[in-house]
Order: sequence, then C-alpha cells, then structure tokens
Amino acid sequence: MKAAIALAVVVLLAWAGLWLTNTGVLVWSEDTGIVKTRDCRYIVGITVVKRLQPLADRCRLIRTVG
Repeated sequence: MKAAIALAVVVLLAWAGLWLTNTGVLVWSEDTGIVKTRDCRYIVGITVVKRLQPLADRCRLIRTVG
C-alpha cells in the first residue's frame, strides 16, 4: 500500500514538473505526406499540442513546446 502511494506521488510530481516547464511527451507521430515532414503530438499537462517537424525522420520523445 505504501509503495503504491509513493509511486502515485512520484508520477504526480513528474507530471506537474513537465507541465510547469512546458515540456511535452510524445504521444503520436505520423507522416504528413510532405517530403520528410512529421506531425508530432505532445501531451503537456492536460492538453495535446501539435507540432510539425520539417526534415525529420522521427520526432523527439521529450520536447519543450511553448
């Protein structure tokens, strides 16, 4: 029981830290159809932010969006 509460607190603190620093975690990535451009979607707090990455084969896992 104590381990579950400690894990929940750690996850909550990490989530709040990412939200306060405008750092997003990649949740979705797809090709846009334009040569070497990707549509990257990051979750920041409770919102999903869309970002186009030109000349990229893949999106970064963690990125500052803001």
